[in-house]
Amino acid sequence: MAGLAPGAGFLARNPRKTKGGARRRGRRRRGGEGRISAVSDAAALRQDLAGRALRRAGRRRRGGGVALVAALAAAPLAAWSPGTQQAIAHDAARLAPPDLARQLERHAKELAAGAVEPFQDGDAARHYRNPDGSGSVDRALEGEVAQAVAAIRAHQPFAEIARRLGRVSHWAGDLDNPLNASSADRQEPRYFRDFLDYVDSARPRFAVCVYEWQPPLASALDVETLAGDALARGRRLYPFLGAEYRRIEFGSGRDLFDDRSTAFGLAALAYSHAVTDAARLFRYVWLAAGGDDPRAVFNRPRDRVLVLDQGGAP
Repeated sequence: MAGLAPGAGFLARNPRKTKGGARRRGRRRRGGEGRISAVSDAAALRQDLAGRALRRAGRRRRGGGVALVAALAAAPLAAWSPGTQQAIAHDAARLAPPDLARQLERHAKELAAGAVEPFQDGDAARHYRNPDGSGSVDRALEGEVAQAVAAIRAHQPFAEIARRLGRVSHWAGDLDNPLNASSADRQEPRYFRDFLDYVDSARPRFAVCVYEWQPPLASALDVETLAGDALARGRRLYPFLGAEYRRIEFGSGRDLFDDRSTAFGLAALAYSHAVTDAARLFRYVWLAAGGDDPRAVFNRPRDRVLVLDQGGAP
């Protein structure tokens, strides 16, 4: 499609015939098919895992950025893996307005670094938002978006803009992770980390879908609405994820979920929504700071789904 970022090809599909990116042609993996307390077991697990990840990363930080990413990859995580967070940023950048997309391609390293930077913030509660009100990932996103707009208006170097947009994509990814939207399932600690590992392994086989049925973001209130919609969607998906792990008796998703499973569909759907939301936010930041977008993408609601010609990051 004319005017898209370099390398960003699309196929337009009827959304009634496309199941949210849940299937992709290619090989299939073998295998089979109460009341919420203020701090639930699952929420406590997030705090514990994030704390351990941050402490380990901090001890190795002096080794440089590569060592930091390696430390995060080896540590238990309370979010998508670093690789998945960076893939979300990469795919969203392909959907950015042309002038911004070229700058993000030029500053791909800074974009990728920004996508994993929030792992270092030391506050696990900023990565989720439960129905009981605990967590603040929605507010983290809203603040990051406002800072990115301000940085462009202040004519900060594009390396800094790319880093900030990487952070925006991180919070968008967190919002679209169903495990960050609820802690209602007391058995969640049995599959929390396994699902994140499973998504990382299945991601190269996702068909990355981009949804255009929502109106364009035009204000800070729209950003707040995007966050609320993502959390509501995650809470609808959340029970199905627990049911899938019960079906495989809390075994390994890598070994037991194939590409026809509900778990694969949930993972692909969450990833596609994360890319869509991050791309919409990139466009909003650029336009709110005075930029332009001549394309007919994200500029009005459309009854169509766009499919990226290649899934995942290289």
